[in-house]
Amino acid sequence: MVVYMKTLGVLLIGLGLAGSLVCGRAATNDEAYFQALKGLEKYPANVLYQTEFKMAEPRHMILLGGAWSAAPAGLVFGSLCLGLATLLGRD
Repeated sequence: MVVYMKTLGVLLIGLGLAGSLVCGRAATNDEAYFQALKGLEKYPANVLYQTEFKMAEPRHMILLGGAWSAAPAGLVFGSLCLGLATLLGRD
């Protein structure tokens, strides 16, 4: 059980950091969002640009949320598993 918890802890930490990097990279390369934002800045009263922006915004916000929350969540749950493995390993 100790080896399983240590492996799970390391895996959770690695996946959290990787997920944060992938979401961050996807958020910075979100062309649909940035094109809609540019069109909305140029023509703020145009309903078509507002609609295009409102369609692209939720996905971009989810990517930003994933970028900001995946690493801390992976670190917290991974360190929890590593701490449990340490407690289980004591005799």
